[in-house]
Amino acid sequence: MPLRSKRPFAQSSLSLTWVVPPERLPVLVAVITFAIVLVAALGAWRWVGEQSLRAANSRFDQNTVHITADLQREFATGESLLRGARGVLSVAPAADADAWRRYVAQLGLDETSAVVRALGYADVDAASVARLTGGTGNVAGQAAARQPVAPVTQMAPATADAMPIGYDLASAPASRTALLHAIDTGASALDADATPFGDTGSNAHPRLYLYFPVYSNGELPSTPQARRAGTKRLLVAALDTGRLFDNALARQRRIDLQVLSGTPATLLYSTAAGDDYLAETAPVIRKTDTLRVGGVPITLIYTASGRYQRAEDEFAETTVLIAGVAAACLFSAMAFLIARGRGAGSAATSEARSQSSLNEARMMGIIRSSMEAIITVDERQNIVIFNPMAERVFGCSAMEAVGASLSRFIPERFRAGHERHVEQFGVTGVSDRQMGRQRVLFGLRSDGEEFPIEASISQIRDDDAKLYTVMLRDITERVKAENAQRQSREELRELSANLQNVREEEKTRIARELHDDLGQQLTALKMDLSSVEQELETTVEPRLLQQLRGMRRLIDATVASVRRIAADLRPVMLDDLGLIPAIEWLANDFTNRYGIDVERRIEVGDTSFTPTGATTLFRIVQEALTNVARHAEATLVTLSVRVEGGACVLQIADNGHGANRPSAAAEKSFGLLGIRERAHMLGGTVDIHTSNGKGFALTVTFPVQAVQQREMQT
Repeated sequence: MPLRSKRPFAQSSLSLTWVVPPERLPVLVAVITFAIVLVAALGAWRWVGEQSLRAANSRFDQNTVHITADLQREFATGESLLRGARGVLSVAPAADADAWRRYVAQLGLDETSAVVRALGYADVDAASVARLTGGTGNVAGQAAARQPVAPVTQMAPATADAMPIGYDLASAPASRTALLHAIDTGASALDADATPFGDTGSNAHPRLYLYFPVYSNGELPSTPQARRAGTKRLLVAALDTGRLFDNALARQRRIDLQVLSGTPATLLYSTAAGDDYLAETAPVIRKTDTLRVGGVPITLIYTASGRYQRAEDEFAETTVLIAGVAAACLFSAMAFLIARGRGAGSAATSEARSQSSLNEARMMGIIRSSMEAIITVDERQNIVIFNPMAERVFGCSAMEAVGASLSRFIPERFRAGHERHVEQFGVTGVSDRQMGRQRVLFGLRSDGEEFPIEASISQIRDDDAKLYTVMLRDITERVKAENAQRQSREELRELSANLQNVREEEKTRIARELHDDLGQQLTALKMDLSSVEQELETTVEPRLLQQLRGMRRLIDATVASVRRIAADLRPVMLDDLGLIPAIEWLANDFTNRYGIDVERRIEVGDTSFTPTGATTLFRIVQEALTNVARHAEATLVTLSVRVEGGACVLQIADNGHGANRPSAAAEKSFGLLGIRERAHMLGGTVDIHTSNGKGFALTVTFPVQAVQQREMQT
């Protein structure tokens, strides 16, 4: 229809811009709402995925650090075996095959987890060492190079990877280089290119061999020339390459490892899958570390599938995505209903009136089908509605319940309190009875049985009267489960306390045996050795006297180690002198070991601690100082023990870097968990205060009667 010229322009513009029909507006609003919420959900899903990948990278870095450290320890174990064998060969002028096999058998190299598979040595002299550096540029040099330099004298046990007797250790150029490195430095040398013995199939790993020199006088000469002239034996340890790296990867099966050595790089070990597998599981996380063992750099290449590393986090991503789609559907439906309700206007009101009876029928249908027991009472607390679930819960039919008093289903001891609560709720409209947020109530079945329930109450006004509706739930099974869980928790705490006591008793016994038995035997051995040294001082060679003195020094170091181990297990002064001297000793030992000052503030007066209380306080201080040394990077620790106001308060604070979330740190730390359990055994509490850059403070409070020695009554 054409517009009339007299119609205002604004009115004509309004009529032209009304594009969406009113009946379609709710649909449009619902679609827009769905799109907005879905976009927000996709953003949240992507953010969660990025966080999961970041967490996977962090876990990968931590795991590779642990693997590298384990490999370092495995190589150090092989070097320790060689040092021990050097001590044996330095003392014994010669060793026959049977004696050598007996010595190696004591080392337990045939165990399934041992990395060193065989141990042996080769006798050499100055001429043999000189041939190691002989050139091959002339005929004489070539002839010298073909002569045996270091033929294997003894090797045990007789495994497939052990070198045969008479085999020349310097038969390969790389082996000669490793042997010369060991002789010149006096340290271990790694040979990754020696000829492997035994299984050389396609699945066999290259063998690794460690060489170690033994000098004629038993001590390391000062110059390389003197070391070459003084070398009398070369020790060799055959390492199981597969077992070495399998042991390090035993706890990290999700990470693949490739091990390379030498220039050009030689593959020593690999668990990495083929390129097809990496393509299917992309992205791939990579990291390269380097170990230097026996003068040879070993390259460690770690790889892991990013998707495989994030497997435990994929549930969170999926949950976010599903929740986002569900929220988009929910909000779009709500928007549709709101828009339709506003557009309906007065028509909806008239329709609601016409549908009043239908709504009542629907409401009653909902009440009857509800999984909660629903009871409605009037102001006199007489029942007017009793749904089928209430019939099953209370064991009473609706015909019997309707018209009866609600007190029929309440135990007698709770009836007065319930009436007061309903009266107060009717006046104030405020109730503390909300499902899942209140103490457990009790109901009464028709057969007289009491049972626990949860209930919520609401009220509506019907003309001039009020109706109160109670929704309740039978929680008998949940209460039983909670009681069982509580009992199990207490039993676990009792078990933990018993294990702590057993550990302390075992530590005390071992420390006493180390200190008394082994310490006395070592002291007696030292005295006997001193007597032998005095008897032989004028009759034997100076070299043997020097070896005897070295043995005496080794015994002194062993005695010191035994005392230190015994003190770490259970300080003698804790039982002999008491808690405070033991803490003083622990603080001084901590400062000497780690260079961290410990400021002590001990104010216990004449308090005498019980053995259990003293042990608990000492172990808490010991564990706290250990955590400071491992994690805090602190320079000062403040240790305070005080007795005040009927409580014994122990506090250990440091000036280290602290942590962001103390509760999370406490949950993940077994040391802090052990401190909490020890404190709980004596009725104590543990408080942690920390933040980034502001240190870490641990406060443990005990009732003084739990740790104080009671005076004997006369």
